[in-house]
Amino acid sequence: MRTARRSPARLAISGVSLATALTVLGAAAAPAFADGTPADKAASAAAVVEKATGTGDLAPSVNTTEAAAKAMVNTRAGEVTVTAPRGAAGDVKATAADGSSLGLKLAGTKGVSGVKAGSGTVVYGEVSKSTDLAVQPTTDGGARTLVTLKDRSASNEQRFDLDLPQGARLIPDGNGGFGVVKPAADGASMTVGAIEAPWAKDANGKPVATDYKLDGNQLVQHIETNKDTAFPVVADPKITWGNVTGTAYFTKSETKNIAIYGATAALSVGVLPPPLNVLYRINAALVTAKAAEARSDDYCLKIKFAAGVFVPGVYSNGCS
Repeated sequence: MRTARRSPARLAISGVSLATALTVLGAAAAPAFADGTPADKAASAAAVVEKATGTGDLAPSVNTTEAAAKAMVNTRAGEVTVTAPRGAAGDVKATAADGSSLGLKLAGTKGVSGVKAGSGTVVYGEVSKSTDLAVQPTTDGGARTLVTLKDRSASNEQRFDLDLPQGARLIPDGNGGFGVVKPAADGASMTVGAIEAPWAKDANGKPVATDYKLDGNQLVQHIETNKDTAFPVVADPKITWGNVTGTAYFTKSETKNIAIYGATAALSVGVLPPPLNVLYRINAALVTAKAAEARSDDYCLKIKFAAGVFVPGVYSNGCS
């Protein structure tokens, strides 16, 4: 069921996020950029996006020969570099301290140059019919990806090509988004990024129902407008990468081994980061019982650590 979602406060760390803007202004005498975009039109588009997202968490960025905006942000997992491409057909990328990166781009866009405007929003105007795009690097090491549907002729389905690092996969988080997980060892995978549940707002700031689905390597966002929707509509998928969080996922094979041989016997806790490894050992009996439950239901084991709470659980989507 599609539900209207509020704009997320902030996303964890090194992610990627695109923002789409809208606008209908453009004076003939206004100074123009290389692609012919009037300066006031870019500023107006950025203002629409920043009204929806706020500007308190925008990261300072610089224009380089490779990127329309490049931001380097220090996070608890290390330095993260977020880049907005020079053209709309390029990848927005978040690169972690270890050099791995996650990329995302809006599919089927025109070769429109990015223009930095407002408080640091990079605008790509009219990338497809009645649709603008923009990118906002954020202080958490991520980047917001928003699309702005300028009127009813804009497509309600937006497709984003994903460039996942080798070995990474997506697991539904149960809230409308996805966890990005990467193998640690012995079948366990750690969450190292996320695609937050999507949100959308109309011109009056009212939430618009929206949701995701996966189609191969594409993230598909559906935005459910209706006769009462006030345009433009700003919608946002946000991707993060590079932050090892306190959630571990186990394959069916590893879940089976833990259920049969016990938690500490089946898995070296050294593959888990502190303090998850210590809590895993302390709660070995609980982990084993939860693994047995997951195995009997043909599910997989997962373990979440947050704010000092150790919670073994099960998952089915993405369990293999």
